[in-house]
Parts: sequence; C-alpha cells; structure tokens
Amino acid sequence: MRGKTHLTIGVLASLQASMLFNKPLSLINVVVCSLFSILPDLDTSNSIISNTILNHHFSKKIYKIVIYTLNILIFLISLKINGNFLISSIVTFISIIILEAKITHGFLRKLLLSLTFILLAICIYLINGKFYFILFTIILALFPWLKHRKLSHSLLAILIINFLLKQIELLTNISNICFFGTIGYSSHLFLGDLFTKSGIPLFYPLSEKKFSFGFLRVGGTLSNILEIIFVLFLIILIILTLIKF
Repeated sequence: MRGKTHLTIGVLASLQASMLFNKPLSLINVVVCSLFSILPDLDTSNSIISNTILNHHFSKKIYKIVIYTLNILIFLISLKINGNFLISSIVTFISIIILEAKITHGFLRKLLLSLTFILLAICIYLINGKFYFILFTIILALFPWLKHRKLSHSLLAILIINFLLKQIELLTNISNICFFGTIGYSSHLFLGDLFTKSGIPLFYPLSEKKFSFGFLRVGGTLSNILEIIFVLFLIILIILTLIKF
C-alpha cells in the first residue's frame, strides 16, 4: 500500500482502538499511532517517512556533490602521482564508473538516514538521555539497511517495538503511547501489506514464507481505488462503533 494510505489507516486505527478498548485518545497518541503506521517502510529509501526525514531532492544534490568531489580528488591524486594529464583523465574516468556503480543514490540515502539517527542517539546520550531512548534511536538507524518487507514486517518487529515503547512510556509517564504505537505499527502489517500481492513474512527470521490475503499491487490503478474503498470501509466501521457506544 501507499504511504499515505498507511498513514490514514493508522489514524483510523487509533480512533477505532480507542473506542473498542476504552483507551483515552490524546493528540500525542494520534501522532504516535500515525508515525508508527508508516515506520515499517523506513527499510526503503523512497518511502514517505524516509522522504520526511530526508528530502529526496536534497539527497540527490548531496549525491551529485559527493560524485563531483570524488571525481576531482581522484584526478588530482592521479595527476600528482604520475604527472600525466591524459593518464590521470583515463584513471579518473574508469574510477568514477566503478564508484558510481557502488555508490548509488539509494546507498547514499540509506547512509544519510542512518547517520541522522546515529547523530540523534549521540545527542540523546550527551544530554544524559535514558538508555531506551538511545537504543530505540539506534534501532531506527539500522532500519534503512534492512531488506524491504523482511524483519520490519514481521511479528518479531512488533514485539520489539512494543517492548521499547513500553519502556519509553514508563520513563516519560505519557499514557498509552505503547498501546497506540503498537496499534499503528500493526496496522501497517495487518490492515495494509498483508493484503498486497507480495505479502509479508510474519514469522521472519524463523521463516521467510510470505503471507498474503489479497492481490493489491502498490501504485496500480485498481489497487489505488481499492485502497480508497478500504479506507471508506474503516470509516463506516468507526461510525457504527460510535453509534453502538
């Protein structure tokens, strides 16, 4: 499913869960549920959450700067070593072809996203932040390097998120962030990607078998229409729940 659909479902899931489980819903709970509803897709560099943290156009500019800088450095070093302009140009040309095959824009985005969370973890440490805040941030730094729809889309990931959020909730005394954060994360899997054609590996890493209850293809016209219908269905369920209660 598309990121904005996951985000919408996350908000609706927080409303529905609040009524069904009699949990008071605050603005921060809605925000937490929404953020965690798109968090699993941090394992792909072009997701809505990745682009929110690091603008795609900005990272492209950085990528060009990195490539041009490496180009100049390789040429200058080669020229200094052999003193021949033609040979240095050929060496630079070959080196850049190899480097561009290895240092892609996607690779650089992953690196920059990870460095952002690592820097945040360092800042939290320097201000004497609690251990679980640091641990949670470091785990987020690992997300961009995960294979898409592997660990991040498993039951194990939900358990890890639930545990860390519970510790953070105890440290901050902010009510129900564990509950709504887990609801948001779970909505991404069970109210979203489980209905796509590619499915999700629920029992990863014990098994890589992917489970699927649908045929949605992300970005397809039919899939986009069905996503809208599904969102409308969830809204109707919330209205019926309101009437019942």
